[in-house]
Amino acid sequence: MQRRDFLKRSLVGLGGASSLWATTSQFNLVNAATSANSFTDYKALVCVFLLGGNDSLNMLIPTDQRAYDQYAATRQNLAVARNAALPINVTNTQYSSVGLHPSLAALHTIYEQGNMALVANVGPMIEPASKADILTGRVMLPPQLFSHSDQQNHWQTAHPQQAALTGWAGRMADMLSDGTEPLSMNLSMAGNNLWQTGSQVLPFALSSQGAEILEGINPDEEWQRPNAAFLDRIHANTDGLFASQFATMVDRTRTTGGLVNGALALGPELSTAFPATRFAEQMRLVANMISVQQHLNQPRQIYFVAMGGWDTHDNQLADHPALLSELANGMAAFYNATAELGVSEQVTAFTASDFGRTLTSNGDGTDHGWGGNHLVLGGAVQGADIYGQLPQMSLGSDDDLGDGRIIPTLSVDQYAATLAQWFGLADNELTEILPNLNNFNQHNLGFLAE
Repeated sequence: MQRRDFLKRSLVGLGGASSLWATTSQFNLVNAATSANSFTDYKALVCVFLLGGNDSLNMLIPTDQRAYDQYAATRQNLAVARNAALPINVTNTQYSSVGLHPSLAALHTIYEQGNMALVANVGPMIEPASKADILTGRVMLPPQLFSHSDQQNHWQTAHPQQAALTGWAGRMADMLSDGTEPLSMNLSMAGNNLWQTGSQVLPFALSSQGAEILEGINPDEEWQRPNAAFLDRIHANTDGLFASQFATMVDRTRTTGGLVNGALALGPELSTAFPATRFAEQMRLVANMISVQQHLNQPRQIYFVAMGGWDTHDNQLADHPALLSELANGMAAFYNATAELGVSEQVTAFTASDFGRTLTSNGDGTDHGWGGNHLVLGGAVQGADIYGQLPQMSLGSDDDLGDGRIIPTLSVDQYAATLAQWFGLADNELTEILPNLNNFNQHNLGFLAE
């Protein structure tokens, strides 16, 4: 079934036979509800979360002979061949010669064109931490540093010293939303997540085809006519708080789903080819949603995409290059789609992950680390450069906390603040979503144009 046909049929499943007509009214409701929004431009942030902990130390390979020899001695059987690294231009004077992992070939040209940057050695922190300070107990550290679930939460909340119930994207949406929008600013391709959860704004989850279809409670299909009794029933008795909220949620789900799928049915058919992978399908839907944002009247959108498989304790030599290739091909197709739509300067995609991995090989892979390198992609990116400092690639250095676990030199707060400021937050608003930001001297890392 073609995407357009699927979406049109979805409308019937969500809102009945009159959904196409009703969608026009819903668009008018959106216009009325968001008229107070002060933004006159459009911007979107796309978080690509690499679940499991990406071994990002192999994304950037030192190619100066002396530095490469140190890298190869430390990484052992996991070292990428020096002549296989894709050479890149870097204006940061720290690096005399460096290259991309060959599996990132799809992003190499985009980097060289200046539309991708690399941010070095980022991780969850409460305050700046040197090895000496850590070993003498003079700094506060995030708890459970090498735990998947804890570090995912620390990345997504940017408040590791306590169990936060909201994420920094959720808090940002709370700040930017007026509370009346029919569709959440936060749109997830990977279900519920803490990053997009705010006090008022919650993520709206989508499948790779659009909004989920509630066919089972559609009273307008003849074969489902008995289900009309279900809808009548949930609206007949709404005296209790639970019953009232349940009825409201069912109605909102049907209405919002119709709104989203109605908008998608009006979108252009992209000529950009996307790979046939689950990750690329998520990125394709993000591009499709961006293409119809004017119908949804959402001047600001925040997307969450997740890609699993990065916990490479074993079989890393085969698995990690394949993962990097899938990531690069999907992100490159997405960037090309935004360029096709003429919005590449208004859309910024960036990676996040549980943690980096250890410098050392365990024989067949790597173990849980701390700091890691990340990609930022988009027309507004001040690209073809590396921001921050790559760690020393030797065991026992000042960057090595022990067992090859790298101490971050940039915090998630600084990374997030740079993205949030580009997105539209003022300087004095940044600390409201990033409570630890003032512990760090540099708030804006400079990888996005003002």
